[in-house]
Amino acid sequence: MTAGRDHGTQRVLDAADDFRQAAGVKDLWARLHRHLADFGVTGLMYGAEAFPDAGRRHDILLSSYDDAYVDAKMSSGLYHCDEFVRAARVETAPILWSDAGRLEGISPAAKRSLAIDWDFGVLTGVTLPMRFNSGLGVSALGLHAAALSWADFDRIWFGNSRAITGITHAFDVRLREAHVRDVVRLAPRERECLLWLAAGLRPQQIAHRLGTHEKTVEKQIERARHKLNAVTNAQAVATALVYGLIVP
Repeated sequence: MTAGRDHGTQRVLDAADDFRQAAGVKDLWARLHRHLADFGVTGLMYGAEAFPDAGRRHDILLSSYDDAYVDAKMSSGLYHCDEFVRAARVETAPILWSDAGRLEGISPAAKRSLAIDWDFGVLTGVTLPMRFNSGLGVSALGLHAAALSWADFDRIWFGNSRAITGITHAFDVRLREAHVRDVVRLAPRERECLLWLAAGLRPQQIAHRLGTHEKTVEKQIERARHKLNAVTNAQAVATALVYGLIVP
């Protein structure tokens, strides 16, 4: 360890270096789990979205929580009603799940979402909001410590919050900078069409430049919109720009 460098800082640097060695998203995800296991973390859920909107699903969602739990949240439409998911969209400070005061006065839907947490024992942990691309994008990691009580995890958190936060931020940066195309799989021609849209061309003009038919271009743009969870072409272009999937 370098003189004057505390143990927490070294752990973050070690994790960041380890993340750079990841061969892909699955490998990066596994490495994150290994680095957080020492803090009692047993499960993770990561979400990211451009231009956060409570009416949209996350553009990227990774999870190692129990599949039945995730299905219960998603199939009921209650995932985005979760109080901690809502808070991560609008807040920037870590959100401890032991903060019972935050749950006072939550909406009926949030209460139903919380009931699923209780049913599956997903109760102890912290949600870490993050921002990227000058705040146009929002991501968050939910860290679940299944074997710990609120008091036990809070003690770990207060002694290691800087290291835990640094490790999760290093993961977030690496995922978006090196592996986002593995998660949002735009085909090369789909990216090309979005890039021309960003330059102000219409589908007919793009088709002329690419030597193809207008309907072909429109289908490629439609596929890109679906992959980017976008309603309009402009939203698809903006989302692709936020994630660095296209570079003007």
